[in-house]
Formats: sequence, C-alpha cells, structure tokens
Amino acid sequence: MNHRTSIVLALMTIAPAWAAGIDDTVEWNGISHATEWDRRPLCPVGGESFEVRFQTYADDLTSARVRYDSGSTAWVDASRIAGRGPYDIWAATIPSTASSTLSYIIELTDGADTDYFSPAGVSDGLPGVEFEMNFNTLSHAPVGATPVTGGAVFRVWSPATSSAYVRGDFNNWTTANPMSRVGEDWIAFVPGAVAGQQYKYFFNNSVWKPDARGRRMDPTDNNNTEIIDPFSYTWTTNGFSSADFESLVIYQLHVGSFAGRNDPYGPAPTPSGYRDVGDRAAHLAELGINAVMLNPINEFPGDFSGGYNPVSAYAVEWRLGTPADLQYMVDQLHAHGIAVLLDIVWNHFSVSENFLWNYDGSQIYFDSPHVDTPWGAQADFDNPAVRDYFLDSVILMLDEYRMDGFRMDATDFMNMGAHGAAGWSLMQDLNDLMDRRYADKINIAEQLPDDAWVTRPTSLGGAGFDAQYFDRFTDDLRAEVFDAAFGDPEMWKLRDIVNGGGQYLSGPQVVNYFELHDEAWDLSGGQRAVVTIDTSAPHDDQYARGRTTLAQGFTLLAPGIPAFLYGTEWLESEPFETKIDWSRKTTYSGVFDFYSQLVGLRTAAPALRADAPHWVYHMNEGANVLAFERWVEGGASYVVIVNLSSADQPGYRLGLPRAGEWTVVLNNQAAEFGGSGFGTSGTVTSEAIPADSLAQSTILAIPASGLMVLSHEAVTPQCADVTGDDEVDFEDLNALLNAWGQAGGAADIDGSGMVDFDDLNLILIQWGGTC
Repeated sequence: MNHRTSIVLALMTIAPAWAAGIDDTVEWNGISHATEWDRRPLCPVGGESFEVRFQTYADDLTSARVRYDSGSTAWVDASRIAGRGPYDIWAATIPSTASSTLSYIIELTDGADTDYFSPAGVSDGLPGVEFEMNFNTLSHAPVGATPVTGGAVFRVWSPATSSAYVRGDFNNWTTANPMSRVGEDWIAFVPGAVAGQQYKYFFNNSVWKPDARGRRMDPTDNNNTEIIDPFSYTWTTNGFSSADFESLVIYQLHVGSFAGRNDPYGPAPTPSGYRDVGDRAAHLAELGINAVMLNPINEFPGDFSGGYNPVSAYAVEWRLGTPADLQYMVDQLHAHGIAVLLDIVWNHFSVSENFLWNYDGSQIYFDSPHVDTPWGAQADFDNPAVRDYFLDSVILMLDEYRMDGFRMDATDFMNMGAHGAAGWSLMQDLNDLMDRRYADKINIAEQLPDDAWVTRPTSLGGAGFDAQYFDRFTDDLRAEVFDAAFGDPEMWKLRDIVNGGGQYLSGPQVVNYFELHDEAWDLSGGQRAVVTIDTSAPHDDQYARGRTTLAQGFTLLAPGIPAFLYGTEWLESEPFETKIDWSRKTTYSGVFDFYSQLVGLRTAAPALRADAPHWVYHMNEGANVLAFERWVEGGASYVVIVNLSSADQPGYRLGLPRAGEWTVVLNNQAAEFGGSGFGTSGTVTSEAIPADSLAQSTILAIPASGLMVLSHEAVTPQCADVTGDDEVDFEDLNALLNAWGQAGGAADIDGSGMVDFDDLNLILIQWGGTC
C-alpha cells in the first residue's frame, strides 16, 4: 500500500465524533439513552424522583432538556455531568410524582437545530411515542434483579408459563412472593431484599432456575443467583481513554493461570483471580503494553477453564472473584494506562450445566431442534428476546465493568445453518450499537478463515467489526519460522503478509499474531512455540530464543494491530491455561528487556502505528533476509530487517530509503537481551551506492535468527520553492518533474535522498505559498 492510499484510508476511518461541535447540527449518530441502564436509580419505584441520563458526542450540544408527563406536561433542563472518551454524559432530574405513570422524551439543541430522542429514535419534530414508566406494574424495570428503595425488583423473561415466584434468602425460599405477568415477563417487587442475598425463580410450581441475567451465581449452592448492587464499587480511575485502535499493543491474558507461581508479588490461589491480576498491573505497565485481552470470564462449569464453555453471558466466573473484584481489576489496569478487552462467546453455550436449556420448562432460549456447533448448542438468534439478552450484555460489560472492547469468539460459527442470516444480523446489531454508543471501544472478530465481509461496514452489508484476526498472517509466519529449522523459509510469504490482505483486511482492520491461546493450548493440540523449536526443557536454546523474538518483533512492527500471549515476555514454556512461572522473568531478564523495548518502540513511534505507510523493498530468498520501511510523513523512518536463516550475514549491503545517519535501535540478538551479540550497533551513515532501487545504501552485520530495526530521525522539509523565486507554483512543479527519480538536489524537498511522490505531495500542500 502506498502512502497516498494509507492517507485516504485514515481519512475514511475518522470517527464522526471528531466532527461534532457547536455548528447548528445535532449529530444523531452519537445519541444514546438505554432505558434499563441510563436512569438513576436504575428502577425508580413509588413515584420517587429520578435522573434521566443520555449520551451525545462531546461538545455537540448548546443545551438539552427533558419533557415529562405525569398527568401534566413539564420541562426540566439537563446539564452535562461527565465526559467519557468522545462523548458527553447529560442528566436531567425528574421530580417525584403521586401519579402511577410517567413518560418522557429528550430534547437536544445545537444552536439553531433542535431534535428529539424517543423510543422511535431521533427525530426533527416532537415524536408520537415516549419512554413509558409504570410505578404499579414496574414495566420499566430492567430484566434481572435490581436493588431499589426498600427492597429489590425482579424481572424474568418467560413467555408461556402460567405462574412464577421468586424464592430466596429474603423469604426463606418460600412462595411468599408471586410474580405478576407483564407482557412476556414476570415482575415482582420484594420488600427488604438486599444485595448479597441469593435467590432463584420457580416456574409452574415445578421448575427452579437461576436468573438468566444474574450478575453472579454460586455453583457451590445449587447455582443460586446473588443480588448484586452494581454501584457498590467505588472507582478510583475515572475518565480513562484507551489508546486509539492504531496504537494498540494487545496482551492476551488468562486470569486463572496468570498469578501465583514463583510470583514476586506474592501467593495467589489456583485459579488466580481478578484481584490478583489487578495487583500485578505494574508488571504489565513495565512491559509497556496498553491493552489486555482477557480470555472469557463468564460463568463456566467447574473451577478452572479456558473460558470457552460459558453458561451465561451475564454472570462472571464466581471462582475468580466477585463483580466488585472484576471492577477492581479493570480499575487498576486503567490506572496504569491499560485498556481491558473481553473475549465474548456468543456462538454456543456449554454442553454441561447449561441452565438456559429448557429454561422455564420449555425451550425458549434455543430452537427445537437446536442448531449445534462443535462445542455446544447455539441460542435462537431469531428470537428478539434472545437477541436482547446478548445485546444488553454488551452494555453491562462496557458500562458497568468499564471494559474497553471485545474479541468475539469464532465468528464464522455465528452465521451457520438455520441461524445464518440471524447470526449475521446479530453481529451487525452488536457493531451498530458499539459504533453509536461506544465508538472509542474496539470490537475484534476471531474470524477464521479471513473474510473481508466481517470488517466491511454494516452500511455496505458487512458485519461491521473494527478488526479481525489475520489468519493468513499467523499461518504463514508460523510456517516460515518453523521451516527455518530446515533452511527453507519462503520470504515472499512474509512480504505478502506485511502487505496485508487487501481492502478491509489490512492496517488497523487486522490483528496480527504469532502465538495466542489456541496455538499454545494442549487441549487444542498446541504448545508454546519455544517448545516446538527446542523440544528439550527448559526450551531456551539460541533457536527458540532467536526465532520467537524475531517472530514477535516482526508481528509488532508490521502494519496492523499486534497481539501476543501472556508469558511470551519471558519465554514461557507452559501450555495455555497452566500457571505461568514468574521466576522466568528473572532467569530471562534479557528477553523481558527485549520485549519491553520492542513494545516501547511500537507504542512511541507514530511511524509504527497500525495504519502508518510501509514498503517492503528488499527480499533475498537465498539469504532468507527481508527488509521493509515504516514511516510517517514529515517524521521518522524505520527499517525493519529480518534474517530467518541460521547463519550470520556479515558485510550485507542493504539499500536505505533516506540518505544520512541511521541508528540501530533494536537487535534481538544483542548481548543485553541474552542473544549472540552479533550485529551492527550504534549508527551507520549511508553511502551514495545504489541498492534495492534506492540511491543510497550501507553495509550491515545481520545476525542469524535476527531482527534489527534502524531509525532515521525526521528531516524538516525545506520550503517547496524549488526554483528559489519565493513562491510555490508551476515553475517548482516543472522543476520537480524534470528531476523526478534523481538523488538529492533542490527538488528533494523532504530530504529523503530521492525526488519522488513525497516531494510532489509537499508542493501540493504548499501550493501558492511563499518562502
């Protein structure tokens, strides 16, 4: 991809949020009011006063207010109470009422433009429908258990049952609290019920079930559900904003096996828990990553699991801690500048302990016959209530737990069989929701094999994910790294994966990785790459060390969003889901330092962002050497060199994209990283000897199994007045065209050593100006 193409793509991906402002136009795309989540208290009872909250793009409104009707109509002004990323949060307080019903709409004003938000969406004029509340039936209650003034409100979806009770600690598990039918749901207010108490639903006087939307279950006591106060945790890190998608470096982390083994931070149970991860956030900050991607943490059978056998999209795994413990973990990671992405599994439920199966005595969550996957039954994606079950869980995780995005498991199995169209549209609904309410939060598809339609916008019929796993990148990189042992890696495959997969499969729309959990999981037939390369413990010979650091470095420095597996930073050899050994951080301190410097380079250099331009300009199949440039207009240039052969390459001539001094900023084989110590260090100066179709080159010593990075500092472009007449005009353009392809000279405006498109671009930028 040339730099012009990359600039165009970057402009296309600018979020509408950044266009918001006081401009007499209310930006409709940024407006959100999710009734079950955006009132305080969540479920007002008894006509009590409550707050209506809603979200708009930041700095988009000059004023807002809410019109409510509780027998008579009145208006209350709203005010901005907080910011979150590209959004403003507004609130208006509705006074208490003696009426049993109340309805409201939201008015939004940007200068001369006034629009309205209602259950029908955004409209230019007053809508014909309003948000409805009923203090008698509590039809406005969220689904699940909600602590309220004087007790708790319970609501459960069960469309065909004839009776339902909520039974729990609060009524000694009796039938003292029958529920009332409201549409397809049952609702009950239970006086005196409080957070921490357990309960279940009892349908048709025969079927006991946990709450499908319960935030916590207790598998040690018949899978009872626990009432949770979602606001009990006091956050200490507010206003956190994730790094932008193009700057992310993702660290995949399995909570249960992360902490406690030879751990300098102290002991941790098996499995380790949410708080154990939070207490080790300093290690991740030292490593330099800016996002962790958690393996699934929704409730699963047993105490220890990779997480890919969920029984709930709501309850978080009890053995790892409480919901407040999970919030603590996110809080601590945010305090260290680290975003938290969650792996969500919607394509199936566990084959065991699936309490949603025949939930109320009938098959409401699944088709009959059900759609099956290789791992378990798939929910009925055609059913609107089932779709709401999944989509509402998005708001739970992103609002209540303050997660910063998702990785969706096995998206190719979301649109299979009888659920093909419904599964696809559910993914579209998910991404439309996130684009509207969470434009700053990323959604990544584990799409295998690659499919550009998955990252194509929903407006063009695609699924709308922000990024997808680049399957070909992983497959080809692993194949060639392992083939290096036999002396026959194919460097053209590395060239091709650097160049990406075409539209919707390149740059920030792909996640590149050499090894994540599937590759290292013995249950999937995998193992850590260091074990594959060096089969003898401790799996740390020169080839295991060299080839894995090369592969990971290549991954982090190529275009795209990079990701790597926990423990990689110290040559971990244990399979995924087995506790990693923290003593290796000391044993392989040089390797840790390499990864720390590598990640630091990737996150600090704009030229290494996922969307920055690149050019693979050198490929030597005989020597197994490849080189590519990453750069940013008017900024620094980096040359990434990989040598997959098992032989050092002394006296290797390589073309350089710019004339002048270059600095070796990283060498995986440097002695400080525990490597062979071979390779050019310090600075080199280009020579006016053409190579690789470039006007200048240099001689390098490139180590075996080596990754080297050279940097060239930014050159301040001179004025584009090539002819020296103090004006940038056609004469300068003509002089540049006459010097096209030549080395240096007045027409080499950017100082790159070659008269090329970059110089032409500077003339166009400065056109008509003076110097």
